[in-house]
Amino acid sequence: MTEETNPFLKGENYYEGYQDSIDKLKSKPESVEMEKLCYFVFSTEDGKRFLNEVTERFLIPGFIHPNGVNIQYGAVYYEGFKEAFRMIRNCIKSHEQRIEAESTKQ
Repeated sequence: MTEETNPFLKGENYYEGYQDSIDKLKSKPESVEMEKLCYFVFSTEDGKRFLNEVTERFLIPGFIHPNGVNIQYGAVYYEGFKEAFRMIRNCIKSHEQRIEAESTKQ
């Protein structure tokens, strides 16, 4: 029995779905440009050190004390603050994955 006669023997092409995502992103150059900028700015030694400091000082520690006054406002504020840095980290990782996918494709 072969792949042609038995569809269960056919392997899954996982790269195909990833390629679809890449193709969709190519139609949104502003998204790709932001990822590219984040990658190049924070891939330098100083950029890596800065991002590490931000992670250690602002992303990991909690800023809200459970018994604090107006905890709901503080939680919303600090989560929004942290989300901006998380977005930068995600842009860097996304561009790294794009570079890796392009290099393995060739």
